[in-house]
Amino acid sequence: MIAFLVVGVSSTTFAQKKEKNKGKEKEAKAIERPEKVGHAATDDFVNSSFNLYEKNQKVAAQLSDAANSVSDAEGIKKDLDGQMEEVKGLLGKSKDVLTEAKGITPKTNSMKAVKAVNAATKALNETQKNIPGQLEAIKNQGATE
Repeated sequence: MIAFLVVGVSSTTFAQKKEKNKGKEKEAKAIERPEKVGHAATDDFVNSSFNLYEKNQKVAAQLSDAANSVSDAEGIKKDLDGQMEEVKGLLGKSKDVLTEAKGITPKTNSMKAVKAVNAATKALNETQKNIPGQLEAIKNQGATE
């Protein structure tokens, strides 16, 4: 009898915790492009990073519409391979751009630049994380033809 009571209380508690955490789960949210900071190297890095991120988001949307994307799977694959190389190059530059952004004066502009570089780096990391799954989706679509 005690065992049933313990199991019942445990199940109820677990269900309540699960329901409570359900609302806290994060949804994939697009990363917003920051405003220009007025520093050429920083703005160029941020623009290149977000252009690539947005291009990758379009590919993701294209791949989610399987009927239309299968016809150009090879072109999309080639584009994704190019994106991966571009991501690697930009991520390699991110540390230098961040260091330069930290040296901008006045300090308020520096903080804005650092925030923009961090957002761009986050966008690049997200793009880099998405590409293998997108390549796999192309491979799977090709297998179903």
